[in-house]
Amino acid sequence: MKVILSAVLGSVVIHILYFISTMIIGYIKTKKYTPDMESSWGKVDTLQNKVEFGSTISPILYFVSFVGVTLICGVIIILSSKIFP
Repeated sequence: MKVILSAVLGSVVIHILYFISTMIIGYIKTKKYTPDMESSWGKVDTLQNKVEFGSTISPILYFVSFVGVTLICGVIIILSSKIFP
């Protein structure tokens, strides 16, 4: 039971770090973006009517990812306890 709880906790920590790092990277890219006005005059396109932020990912994919990372963490915990008793 201790291994399962440790694996779930490890999966939670990994997923939180992933989400926080993607937000930080997006923020940094947004702050450092400077449009190139001179080269944009050469190609003129029509503007879009809709603006989309991010993408839609199924909650089932997040659940499968969470379970997969939990299993990987569990295997790592079990192997490390056998190698380093």
